[in-house]
Amino acid sequence: MVDFELGKVSYIMTLVWTIIMWQVFAIGCVGLIFEVSSLFSNSISVLGLPIIPVLAFIFFHDKIGGLKVISMVLAIWGFVSYVYQQYLDDFKSKSEDKINANEASNASPLEEVNG
Repeated sequence: MVDFELGKVSYIMTLVWTIIMWQVFAIGCVGLIFEVSSLFSNSISVLGLPIIPVLAFIFFHDKIGGLKVISMVLAIWGFVSYVYQQYLDDFKSKSEDKINANEASNASPLEEVNG
């Protein structure tokens, strides 16, 4: 605490807000797991990965090196892949539902009774 350049109050405020934000993050992740799925919770967490270095660059004038750029690109790529796979699965599910609905409507009542 003595080596912190901005003083004791800034150090304590940094710790307190870090603790609060970690708690909010943990509760949010658990909520996403219970309401949606653990995969979705993980993908939202990965989506936050590229946001933090960009905000640090904007507000704190932090340097963005090659490793940060690669991690941001991979995080964005992973999230886009997840969203695209969800889109494909939804599209496939809807087309299968339409096919099943057409087959059910084309069946005559005698076929359903005689089975």
